Amino acid sequence: MKRFKFIFIAFVCLTAIIVFIFPADQKSLSNIYQKGKIRLIAELTLDDNSMPEDVYFEAPVDLTFDTENNIFVCDYKSHNIKVFDISGKFIKTMGRKGQGPGEFQMPYYLAFAKDRLVVWELRNRRLSVLMSDGEFVKSIQTPSAEGWPRKIRSLPNGDFVIERVKSFFGDNEKPQECNIEIFSPNLEYKKTIYNQEFWENRYITSPSLTNVPQPFAAKVYWDVSPDGKIIVGYSEKYTIEIFDSEKGRLSSFNHTYDPIKVTKNDREKLFAGMTTTTPNGIKLGAPDHIVKNTKFPKYKPAFQYILVDGEGNILIFGHQKKSFEDIRYFDAFDPKGNFISNVQVVGDVFFPSHLSGVYIRGRFFWFRKTDEDGLFKIFKYRIAE
Repeated sequence: MKRFKFIFIAFVCLTAIIVFIFPADQKSLSNIYQKGKIRLIAELTLDDNSMPEDVYFEAPVDLTFDTENNIFVCDYKSHNIKVFDISGKFIKTMGRKGQGPGEFQMPYYLAFAKDRLVVWELRNRRLSVLMSDGEFVKSIQTPSAEGWPRKIRSLPNGDFVIERVKSFFGDNEKPQECNIEIFSPNLEYKKTIYNQEFWENRYITSPSLTNVPQPFAAKVYWDVSPDGKIIVGYSEKYTIEIFDSEKGRLSSFNHTYDPIKVTKNDREKLFAGMTTTTPNGIKLGAPDHIVKNTKFPKYKPAFQYILVDGEGNILIFGHQKKSFEDIRYFDAFDPKGNFISNVQVVGDVFFPSHLSGVYIRGRFFWFRKTDEDGLFKIFKYRIAE
């Protein structure tokens, strides 16, 4: 009898521990999305108060996480990487301004795979790989002729996925070219899994070398799922492709939507907001050579961003006809591409206007923001019903 009581008490205690660690009411993210609305619950804020007095955010532009959920923040004006633990406690800075091994000049993108951190620097034009403790391993140059990195993500096997975009300056009839490539942990190029031409800019030479951004341009968006699938979409159409780093393209899926026309008002608003410097001062409106080289598509892009959550669900942001610029809506799909629901982020919570500053890690959104005083902050929000 005593033995039975001991086993029973042990069973009850173990059950309580399991319930504490894995709450019974914690629904899967896909179940939460099915209701069509989510709330974001504030969990953590990183700002200057999170660091020693002589350390502060100057311009955080990218962030990543290691296997222990430590947070690495790329600060391109400070020329370093700031590291925090899972609770937000400041650990250290990595790197300093310079051109030597382990030094940075305007670090801009980064990703962490297994025990290695890859960083791309805007000023030094190179990719560097470091160990998790900051020890320098290797660097390679990234000539603009080969395409500049625009985004880096890691794969479970330790490889890195790097998007590189080639621009052909001086040729206004040649579009940009996007390549999504696989690199080894030692920055050895392995293969290109995706290639797409697109018109984001036109580079003209008369009356001077000028970059003319193309409004409502379709672009390539992508993210990596927890199991290493690479989810890619070119926003000219609502078609999403799923790739494996070794096998290549696995599948694709489409989603119906109502295309949003580019209107006369859209065109007039764009040009009216431009200014030109003349001998007589500042002139409102776009100059003739800008108007001539600006090409408007018939329709706005089918979507504006792709993120993959911790369960592998695919979130496609931005095709709302009523408010194209409102990014508080996304279409949620399961890992195989089956539609779950159109989802709205509700509640009075900060949501950035630029999705390039939005990240998902597990069940959490992470945002970068500049407050009214020009100070940078990073927020962590839990996805809830």
